Amino acid sequence: MYELTEDYKLRKITKFELDMVDERDDLLIIPPSSKAGPCGNDCVFCYLTQNPPQMIYRVAKHDTLNDPELERRVAYAREHYDLWIRVTDTSANVRFDENRIESLYNAGLDEIQISLHTTKKDVRIKLMHNRNAGKVIDLIPKIVEHFRMIADIILTPGYNVSDIGKILDDLDSFGVHEVRLFPVGVTRFSKTRALTREELLFVKSVALEKQKDLGIEIVIPPIFQALLGEFTTGLEPFDIEMNIPTYILTGELAYPEMKRLFPKLNVVMVRNEVFGGNIGTAGLLTGYDVLRAIKQLPEVDLGILLLPEVMFHGDITLDGWKREELFNRILIEKGYIVETALEPQEIPKILERF
Repeated sequence: MYELTEDYKLRKITKFELDMVDERDDLLIIPPSSKAGPCGNDCVFCYLTQNPPQMIYRVAKHDTLNDPELERRVAYAREHYDLWIRVTDTSANVRFDENRIESLYNAGLDEIQISLHTTKKDVRIKLMHNRNAGKVIDLIPKIVEHFRMIADIILTPGYNVSDIGKILDDLDSFGVHEVRLFPVGVTRFSKTRALTREELLFVKSVALEKQKDLGIEIVIPPIFQALLGEFTTGLEPFDIEMNIPTYILTGELAYPEMKRLFPKLNVVMVRNEVFGGNIGTAGLLTGYDVLRAIKQLPEVDLGILLLPEVMFHGDITLDGWKREELFNRILIEKGYIVETALEPQEIPKILERF
C-alpha cells in the first residue's frame, strides 16, 4: 500500500497508518494536501474539538475534496503508477456535485471513502452541523456509477446506533460497495458519550445478520473488536526470550493481543490519561503517558524499551515530545535503549540485534 506525498512521490504505508483494516496491496491513497481547504463541518464527534490542552501537534479541519490540486494529483498517479487510487478524508460536503464526480472520474479515480454516518438527510445535517450535509445522499447513485464507494459510519449515540439496520439496508439499496463501522472516540473533553458494551454488541449482531442477506461488504474494524476485547492479529505467538530487561509498551486496546503474542516478554499497558475517555489506541499515546508508565519500571544498567511507532507524528508526539529527547530521557533516567515498531512482527527482528 502507498500514499502519494505532497511532492508527488510514493510513500509505502501499512494498515496501521489507516483504519487497521486489511486492504489490497496495490492501494494508493491520495490524502489531503496542505492546500486543502476546510471541511465546513462542526461534527458532534470531531476529534479536533475534544483535544486536551497539552496537545501540541494539531491538524486543521480539512477536506480532501476541497483541494484545488486534487484532480492534478489523481491524474499524476494514474499516469505514473499502475495502482488502485482512493481518495479519503472527506465528508463530501464541499466542492462536490455531479460535475465534480465526472471531473474526478476523468482524472482516473477508482475509489472514494466518504464519512457518511447516516442515510437520513436531517440526521446528517444535525450530526455535522452543516446545512449542506444532506446533499451527498442524493449523489450516492451517481457516485457508485463511477467509483467503488466506501461509507464510513462513526457510531454516535442518539444519531445512528438504534437504526443501524435501516442504514445498512439503505446503503445496500443505493449500491454502496462497502461500509465500515467505527465506534465514536470520546475523550474526557467530549460532549458526547461512548457506546456502551450493549450498544456495541447490538450493532455487531445487526451487522453480522445483515451481511448474510445484503450485497454490501460490512466491515467491523479492529478498533470495534478491541473495545469488545475481541481484537486479534491472527499471528502465532512469538517464542522470544531476552537476556536483558525488555519491555513492550502499548495502548489499552492492543494490550491483550500483544500480551498473547509475546508471552515471555514484559508487556506494559499504558493508560491514556492525557485524552482519557475511551481513547486506548497506541496511536494517541503521548510522551507524558509513556514517561508516567516507565516510572513504574526498574532502573537497569542496560535494557530495551519498545514503543509503538504510530505514537509519533513525524518525529514528535501529540504533546510535543521530540523523538530523540524522549528516548534520551528514558535512557538517562532508567537505562533503557528505546526502539519503535509499527507492526508486531517487526519486534522479533529488532530484538535480534541485542
